[in-house]
Amino acid sequence: MATEEVDVRRFSAKESSTRVGRIPTPSGFPGLGDINSYLIFPEDNSDELILIDTGVRSDEAWQSLNDGLKQLDCRVEDITKIILTHGHTDHYGQAHRIHKASGCELWAHENLWMTIERMQPPPDRLEKELYYYSLWGVDQELVDKALARRAGFASTYEAMEPTHLLKDGEQIDIPGFNLETVHTPGHCPDEVIYWQAESQVIFSGDHLLPHITPVCLLQIPYGDEARPPSLIQYQASLAKVAPYPARVTYPSHGEPILDHCELINSYNLSTDRRLLKISRILEKGGWMNPMEIAKELFPKAWQEQMVPVMSEILGHCDILEAGGHVAMEEKAGLIRYRYISTPPPS
Repeated sequence: MATEEVDVRRFSAKESSTRVGRIPTPSGFPGLGDINSYLIFPEDNSDELILIDTGVRSDEAWQSLNDGLKQLDCRVEDITKIILTHGHTDHYGQAHRIHKASGCELWAHENLWMTIERMQPPPDRLEKELYYYSLWGVDQELVDKALARRAGFASTYEAMEPTHLLKDGEQIDIPGFNLETVHTPGHCPDEVIYWQAESQVIFSGDHLLPHITPVCLLQIPYGDEARPPSLIQYQASLAKVAPYPARVTYPSHGEPILDHCELINSYNLSTDRRLLKISRILEKGGWMNPMEIAKELFPKAWQEQMVPVMSEILGHCDILEAGGHVAMEEKAGLIRYRYISTPPPS
């Protein structure tokens, strides 16, 4: 995740709109950096102050949020509505505390529960998750380490019942600053961006980030359904967002993005390169399970960052399998892949 630091500011009309402000707050997690929350200031003769994303639940983040609001001549008690881009801790963590201070509403995509359950799984979901890690060839020691890390993330927010569940395409009525909800799954099931047509602004959450390609986190299926292909979903979401004529995109980490189509093209190029690398590994290695591929592709990261690493491997293998470039089989309690052909550039 990007660690570039940005400042508290109210943007100018030349940049986008004087209705938009930004407050960065610290995540407290190494490598994650600050999270940008965005304010939509009230129209004249209105008291509706909207906050997009909240930061984590910590005293440091709470102080930073309050200090930022003060710099922008607001108070946490003035917030009337929180709108989430998605339910990860750095976006959702302070929602309940803000609500208790202000009585504000919470609006989020209808799939929010899926992301919460991924962070705080009930026993049956955890059992299924452990089954899949075993199927992918992940050592139990790595699984235990990943679960402990996730518990640390999950402790930094308190789930809050949303006031309103958003659907794809739904308009959020804000006096003089309506937002369109655009569902962009891939990074997680409930990820959305918000589009403001008049000022040509995208609030992109983690869907578009200036200095890193977002990780499309693996999803554990429900019931007997197939595992959702997160990276394939993400590519469809990128194609969905590309046509929007944005002047500026405000991401959850780092500085504003001035050409989101150029960024999307760079993401696609990065995906092509990784597909080629995995193809070469499989061409040389024969039948390999996902963990074996991970050790070849990420020789330094696979031990400390098992979940994002496995998400990358499975996501790219999904694309290769869908394109007929690899074969997949389940044998002796393991999923394995075998090289068929090298994919052409997209």
